[in-house]
Amino acid sequence: MTQRSSPVDRFFWSRHENPGSVWTLVGAYPMLVLSVYRRDRRLLVGTLLFVAVNPLLFSPPADDRAWATRVVRGERVWLDRGLRSSRPETAFAVLAAPVYLYTLGAAAARRPVRTALGAVVSVVVMLAFFDRMVRLYEDASEADDPGTDAAASGTGDDGE
Repeated sequence: MTQRSSPVDRFFWSRHENPGSVWTLVGAYPMLVLSVYRRDRRLLVGTLLFVAVNPLLFSPPADDRAWATRVVRGERVWLDRGLRSSRPETAFAVLAAPVYLYTLGAAAARRPVRTALGAVVSVVVMLAFFDRMVRLYEDASEADDPGTDAAASGTGDDGE
């Protein structure tokens, strides 16, 4: 994978690759749903502000061993290639959007069971999408450097 040095990369993507950034953003989604359900403007604004500054709170990861780091790098591969470059990823995103919208609609209507069910399904869909992004990143990495694996590159578990 090529290294990028644009301001967007330095201040957003490279920091968002930190697993702490990824997992706290995953946790922000239920807070967003809760803020809509409770009609709590302070919680909504706080959640949105947190999401906006989140990548700035973390340093770039040292390597790509963490699953969450590979998720973000897969997103970058997908965006670099163009959103419509791969039908599975595009289909996933198109099919996930109604689930997220349904959940927010259920929260706005204060339907507790539908909101909870939608939130759970949303997170499951999000994690499935993340898994797809990891595979996309790993496939792109193998294509960039064929014949290299963790054992050959020294990045495997060496007991440290």
